[in-house]
Amino acid sequence: MGMHSLIIFDCDGTLVDSERLYNTVTAELLNEIGYDEYTPQLCLERFSGKSWSTIRDELEEHHGEPMPADIVQRYIKIAGSRMDTDLKAARHASAVLKNLKAQTQICIGSNGERGNVIKSLAVTSLLSYFEEDRIFTKIQVERPKPAPDIFLFACDKMQTPPANALVIEDSPAGVNAARAAGIDVLGFIGTAHDKAAQGQALKDAGANAIIDELIHIEHHLKR
Repeated sequence: MGMHSLIIFDCDGTLVDSERLYNTVTAELLNEIGYDEYTPQLCLERFSGKSWSTIRDELEEHHGEPMPADIVQRYIKIAGSRMDTDLKAARHASAVLKNLKAQTQICIGSNGERGNVIKSLAVTSLLSYFEEDRIFTKIQVERPKPAPDIFLFACDKMQTPPANALVIEDSPAGVNAARAAGIDVLGFIGTAHDKAAQGQALKDAGANAIIDELIHIEHHLKR
């Protein structure tokens, strides 16, 4: 791991403990349209870290039929309405961001819907650590993670070579994206349902190291 002058945080499942909420909503929507086998747990295993447009493509291919035209809009609406009550920050997120921001550049690189990302950071009182133009979301690039686009875009906008950046990610898709961009990546398992399995999945995807607390980012910063 090289010199790190920029830390790029994923949002969902990394700074905000949101994967359970999102995958519960995903399961409900899929059950509603007749796919009874999708439990929140199965959705967590299959879809964590993926954008809903990717999920939709995978489902259409797997089931051999189109999804309802408005399914992504319905997902965004329901998830948005539950954020106020069902979202919490990951443990120590606020203290870690405050500390890191005092010593290095930080930004967000997310596959989430931009409105959802900003709202989830606001609901969990983390938005104050990020200027609006340091929140990068998939709408700004051609391809979502696991493609490297979002992380390369963030490095470009933050004027930092990928070799000097460090990504914090909780999903294999995100770790794959960071590796494809040539960026060091810590796999975070603090919000995972099955920490051992998630740690192994992130290692297999190419994470440089696994951390179970955000406070451990500091140990991996090389200056």
